[in-house]
Amino acid sequence: MSYEDLPCVDFVELATEYLEGSLPRDRQLIVERHLAFFLPCVDYLEQMRAVVRAAGTLREDDVPEPVMDSLVAAFRDISRHDSH
Repeated sequence: MSYEDLPCVDFVELATEYLEGSLPRDRQLIVERHLAFFLPCVDYLEQMRAVVRAAGTLREDDVPEPVMDSLVAAFRDISRHDSH
């Protein structure tokens, strides 16, 4: 696979792993090459970095209980769908 074979929608799927540094080296290079040619994906990645930074400063007490409940429910729904 080369950067030409990596549609932006697939880049979005790899972005979290890229930020975490958990992509295999060959995939990492493909993502970096993709970023060199697709500036909207660079913007997307920067937005993700900002969200990660902001979320990293939150404590559980910072999230109102109704919001926490809806997040937990959403993650449970995702887990149920992923297990099928």
